[in-house]
Amino acid sequence: MTDLPTMPRSAQSVASKVIGGVILVGVCVWFLPSVLVLVIGMAPTIVAFFTDRRKEKYAAFCVGAMNLLGVLPVALGMWTRDHSMDSAMRNVTNVFNWFLMYGAASLGWGLYAVTPAIVAFVLRMQIERRITKMQSYQRELIDEWGEGVTEGTKTAEDKAAAAAAAAVDEK
Repeated sequence: MTDLPTMPRSAQSVASKVIGGVILVGVCVWFLPSVLVLVIGMAPTIVAFFTDRRKEKYAAFCVGAMNLLGVLPVALGMWTRDHSMDSAMRNVTNVFNWFLMYGAASLGWGLYAVTPAIVAFVLRMQIERRITKMQSYQRELIDEWGEGVTEGTKTAEDKAAAAAAAAVDEK
């Protein structure tokens, strides 16, 4: 069996990147009207991606999802009717399309800004509910077993406060 010469691993990587780049450029040229509308319409998402310093890119996902919802009707209208540069330029220069695309992106920014407060509120409510549930369970245990159940858990401060309260009650 003959062994065919193989390229080194780094050369394969470079070759695959070059081939992928050529294919990407070809697709972009072929679908240039769509690329124009998508790049201009998705500009808030691109900005969110580069300005978000988190590794997870939550801002880019939130803004990107809403922004895509705003760009999609414009792109779909172009795909179903007239997919030409003239149509793309009409769509890009239409003020209402800008309002649709960037308005949806602004809703994404709003969601990104409000979501942490909503999550904190829900978590606080869950924690407070757990605390009241545990306190009622604790009261049930004390009622069933007596005050001796809590003696091991009292700290020196609790004991001093109880002694002070008892001294005040005696007077």
